[in-house]
Amino acid sequence: MLTPIDNLPTGAIGFVANGKITSDDRHGVFEPTMNKALETTERVRLLYIAGRDFRGYEHGAAYDEAVFGSRHFRHFEKIAFVSDEGPFHRAVVAMTGLVPASVMVFTRHQIAEAKAWLAG
Repeated sequence: MLTPIDNLPTGAIGFVANGKITSDDRHGVFEPTMNKALETTERVRLLYIAGRDFRGYEHGAAYDEAVFGSRHFRHFEKIAFVSDEGPFHRAVVAMTGLVPASVMVFTRHQIAEAKAWLAG
């Protein structure tokens, strides 16, 4: 499940991911938020917080997410990923040089720093 985060810096969108992310999350939550943000800016700043019970993507949702990401590949200016140390944290660290956005990984205790980095 994706839950939008309010009160973010201008040009930023954010979500808390809990459980398994579904195609409905992307179609009903992520994509509309992204499209609305792109009405006012060319590049979006993303805060993505992996909740303690985040378990990745349901079958088919990862492919759906990849297709969405390829369409919006250049629409991200900054991505702040927040999680505990673990496989998702390591995966984001590994991909930092593969996307045309600045990517920073923060721990759960650094959410304020992640927001400040997005604002800068």
